[in-house]
This record gives sequence, structure tokens and C-alpha cells, in this order.
Amino acid sequence: MNKVSNHILLRVYVLFGIFILFSGLVVVRIFLIQINKDRWIKKEIEEQVYFKKVVADRGNILAEDGTIMATSLPFYRIALDPTIIDTAKWQNFDDSLMILAANLANHFSGEEKDTLMYFDRVKSAMQRGDKHVYLTRKKLNFKELEMAKTWPILRWGRYEGGLVIEKFNNERFYPFGDLARITLGRLQDDTLGIRGIEHSFNQELRGRDGYILAQKVVGNSYVPLDEFGDDGSRDGLDVVMTLDVDLQDVVEQALKEGVERNYAQFGAAVLMEVSTGKIKAIANYPEHLNHAIATQTEPGSTFKTVSAAALLEDGLIDVCDTIDTGNGSILYDDKEVTDNGHAWGVIDFEKVFAHSSNVGMSKAVNENYGANPELYIKHLENFGFQRAVNHQIVGEPNPRIIRPGDDEWTIATLPSLSYGYSLEVTPLQMATFYNGIANKGKLMRPWMVKEVKDNSRVIRSFSPEVLNPKMISVETALKVRDLMKAVVIYGTAQSAFRNMPFEVAGKTGTAKKIVNGNYARKYRASFGGFFPANNPKYTLYIMVDEPEGGYASGGTVAAPIFRKIAEKIYSIDTGFTEPQKNTKEKPGKMPSAKGVMLAHSAKVIYPELGIRTSKAPESEWVVRENEGNLVNMQALELNHEDLRIPDLKGMTSRDAINLMEKLGVKVTLKGFGRVRRQSLLPGYKVGDDTSITLFLG
Repeated sequence: MNKVSNHILLRVYVLFGIFILFSGLVVVRIFLIQINKDRWIKKEIEEQVYFKKVVADRGNILAEDGTIMATSLPFYRIALDPTIIDTAKWQNFDDSLMILAANLANHFSGEEKDTLMYFDRVKSAMQRGDKHVYLTRKKLNFKELEMAKTWPILRWGRYEGGLVIEKFNNERFYPFGDLARITLGRLQDDTLGIRGIEHSFNQELRGRDGYILAQKVVGNSYVPLDEFGDDGSRDGLDVVMTLDVDLQDVVEQALKEGVERNYAQFGAAVLMEVSTGKIKAIANYPEHLNHAIATQTEPGSTFKTVSAAALLEDGLIDVCDTIDTGNGSILYDDKEVTDNGHAWGVIDFEKVFAHSSNVGMSKAVNENYGANPELYIKHLENFGFQRAVNHQIVGEPNPRIIRPGDDEWTIATLPSLSYGYSLEVTPLQMATFYNGIANKGKLMRPWMVKEVKDNSRVIRSFSPEVLNPKMISVETALKVRDLMKAVVIYGTAQSAFRNMPFEVAGKTGTAKKIVNGNYARKYRASFGGFFPANNPKYTLYIMVDEPEGGYASGGTVAAPIFRKIAEKIYSIDTGFTEPQKNTKEKPGKMPSAKGVMLAHSAKVIYPELGIRTSKAPESEWVVRENEGNLVNMQALELNHEDLRIPDLKGMTSRDAINLMEKLGVKVTLKGFGRVRRQSLLPGYKVGDDTSITLFLG
């Protein structure tokens, strides 16, 4: 019995000792906490109060005229701190709360408008002593926030009504929807640019984030401790583009219709201002990738303009020189080049270009550059096909050209290059070259960002930049322009440009695509050119990928898109100087737009035809020019110290010979009828033994 008692007593002592030890530890812990209470209080505050990042407002992207194309809109969420509200201070508080609840239900609850739900939410939070309760989970825009701040209780403000305003990161908004969307770019989390202007100018648009002091509250949310404090953020800068909203809309609509009409995979278009290189519109449809800037393709026959410019610039061929295209087929090693079933025979270089003869162009280039292909490649570099041409949008690749010495170079490579194969370029790079032709040989860098601004203050500006002041001479550029006009007048684009109100110069292209390593019966159709032809203001390049319907050519697919865009722009742009045709008056057939004529013949013939003219000057020869339905005649004075070839187009062969003999120029005639073309361009200085070939038709 004593043993049992002793055992029980021992156990009691042990338990008592453990209890005393535990109590001592508790006392020591309390003592230590009391000693370090300031540190623990500080730690508690740090866990509840912290610095919250405030994302800076992203800068706007503007069109050239200041129209906003991309902006960031702030959004907010509203809550209450019921502990601040002194209900005894306000009479009829419950009535005010009920009105607030009704407003919340009517504006922010969607289909279920439960006023009592909002009322009970606030009352329950007040009873529990909550310091934070969301009035609605909906994010409010600035206009909605201003409206809510006029409602009962909320209009008392933060320090009397307990209003808590939580600002969210700004959300990107594009006022014109998908207009130029792929060019403007994409954002990740509304802050990081990943494509287009948003990416290329992300550093300027992004701004600098700041921080505010905030306190954690129930519900994993926070309350800003100082609503009006400076958060240290700096808003992003604005980027002003060269795009024109109206022109962008015209180009996008026409491209969309053309792609859908031809059941194509995609299309791309670039519209440039000739004199400056500004990109006024750039379109892609569908808007998945920026094909105009980033997609490389073999351009096909639109590249024949490049070959023609090189040949003419080196004086290796002239527009009136003839080439034997035979039966429309020729072999280079084991590679056959054909004219797609046409057999043009012996034709002049203008017809080679106008009818887009692969055989004729490849022979011209191969015979003249075959011994020195590096000279041809050098021209391509001078024409802008050496590296990416734009410096503002990230993602443009360098042109890919097979060169002498490369493993892929063969006997057939140079002929292949001549008509747009064995190289890959982008639509933007092709448009840049065509713009150089329109600009009389001055190659401009394409650009689409004009300024970076901080509100009204210009931080950084851009201006036109010349890539090559003389990629070809003015004379060569004018000859190439006439070749391009021939394409539209009687060549591969003739059907697309009948009855135009102004002249267009351009070139068609139809390139086979490579599928699984081999060329297949799938095509890319393109058309590059400028308008008005004689005084170009805009350059336009169109590319359409895989139009259906068999041999879908540039003349039947891309050229109609070009025409629709050009006509629409011509009708809305007041900057054109070339007069439109008068569609109200329809007099008899007018004479050629420009030309030279014997004065006494003009005085007799025009009245007989019922054509109104200006007063004929007292001179042997007159220069005539159409102005609407009026033929304006001015005296042609022959300066024998500086004789120059006039524009003879439209003259009778007899009058042309008569005038040329007076200038001391030898004349060779080809064909019958009136002068259709001349081997020497207007303005050519007459020298000893000058001769000219006139093509009649």
C-alpha cells in the first residue's frame, strides 16, 4: 500500500514541477515581450502596412493629326470603411444608405437588382466593425466613379463618409477598334508591349511606376493610407505616328474586300507619301501578323521594275531596243523560263515590260550582266535591297538575295533574279523602291513615327531621311515611269485601269509559291505603283497571298485593289494638283494631253471639232495642254543656244518630222499613225548628230 502511495505522490510531484516550469516560461516570455514591445508593435504594423506599386499611366499613340489611336483608361473599385462613419452625426442615415444601395443596384448589379443586398452588406460590416467592405466588385471607369461620388454617404468623402477608392492599372483602349491594330501592336497585362509600336516604343510609352503606402484589410485587399499623396510615378510619353486615319480606313477596307473576294490567305498593303517617305497607311488582313513589314516572299514580276531600272541606268538597253522572245520559252542550264503560253516574238523593251515577258527580261539581264553579275547585285543594294529599310518598327528582316559565290548560285540564278525569284523581300521594301522611282531617283527611308511628346512638349522628333540621293538618274526614273504607264495603258494591268479619272503607273506581279520544297500552282499576286503618274503623291504596294481561281494574276487580283484605293484617296485628298476629268460635260474626243502642233493648223482644226481653246499665240509652233475641257496653247520658242526635245506624243508624223528637222535632229519612224512613243525623253538636250526614233500607232 505504501508503495502505491509513494508512486502516486511521485507522479503528482512531476506534474506539479512541469506546471511550475511551464508557468515560468510563460512569465519569462511575457517579460521578454514587454521589454521588446516596440519591436513587436513595429513588426505588426509592417505586416499590415506596406508600399503598393502604382503602375504608371501608359502614353497615348496618336495619328499625325492628333487623333488618338491607342490610350489607357483608368479603372477603379469603390469600398467603405464603416468605422469612420458617425451615424449619430447624420440624420436619417438608414434612408441615405437605402438610396445608395438602390443606386448601386441600378447601375452595377447587372440583371439582379437587389437593393436590400447592398443595404445589408454595409449594415453587417458596420455591426462587425469591419474596416473595409466593397460596395461592388465591378470596375468603374472615370465617368462612373464621378457619378458614384455624387451619391449619398459617398459624397461625404473619405474622412466623413468612409469612401475608399482603389485605382487599378490602366487598361489599354483602342478607339478605332481593329484599325491598324497589328501596327499599333499588342500588350501583355496592359503594360508590356510585345508587338508593333507598343513594343518598339515601349520604353517611351511605359513611363515609370510609383508606390503608395497602403494597409492590408480583410479580404486580401488594401486601403490607401493617403489618397492624395504623391506616388512618385511618371506617366508614359505620347507617340505621334505618320498614319492618317481616313487613308488607313480606305486601305484596310479595300484590302479586306479584295482578300475576301479572291478567297485568299492574307493580304498586305503599304501606302507611302512620295516626297517624304512617310507611311500614311499600312494594312494587313486578316490582322494576325504584320506581313507588310515582316513577311518575306519572292516578289515575282514586280521585281522586273528593279531590273529595268538597272539596265536603263547603265545604258545597256533603251525602251525602243528590241528583244527576241521567240516562242516564249528559253533554257538556262536545266531551268526553263516561260512566258506562260505567250509567244511575243521580236518586241521592243517597252513591250517586254508591259506584257511582263519573263523570257525577254531574263535575256536582257543575262546578256548584259552575265559576265559581271556583281554589277547587277550592286544595283540591288543601291535600290535599298541590302538591309532592313525602316528603323522604327522592330521585326523587319534583311532582304535575302542569292549572290555570286553562294552555294545556291548557278547559271540560272541571274536570269531568275531578273524577274523576281532567287531572293526574298518584304512588301515594305518593295514599296520603298517603287517610291524611289516615283521620287525621280531619290530613295527615302520609310518611317511611321513622327514625334515623341510629353503632353505638348516635343521630346524627340523624326524627319524625312534619304537612303540614297540618286539611286538612278532623273532621266532613268522618267523612262521607268513611262514603262510602268505602258503596263496600265495596254499591258498586264490594262483591264483593271480602264476609264480612270487620272493616270496611274505600276507593275503587276504573279509569283509561284514554294510548297514542300517545290514550286506549286499556288501564287502570290502583287501590284506596285504610284499616282497620279505624272506628278506622284502616293506610292502603293499590294500583295495578296494564295488567291483562288487557278492562275490568279497581279493584274486581276492586286491591281483592282490598288485602283479602288487610289480612286478613293483621289476623291478625298484635296492636295492633288492634277485636275480630275469633268464628268458633267462630254465634248468630242479631246486631243492628247500634251503635245506640239503647228499654230495655223491648231487655229483651223480645233474650232472645226468644237473644242474650246485658249487664244492661239503668234508663233509657228504651239505647245498644247488639256485643262479640263479647254485646250491651252502656248508658244513654243526654239532657243537655238539650248535646243531640247519637246513632247511629241500625239503629233502627226509629218508635223513631228518637220519640227525635228528644224531642231537638226535625224528622225527614224516605226509604224503608222501618230506618235505614240519617242526614244528621247522630253527635255533631252539636242547636240550634233542627235537622232530620235518615233514609234507611231
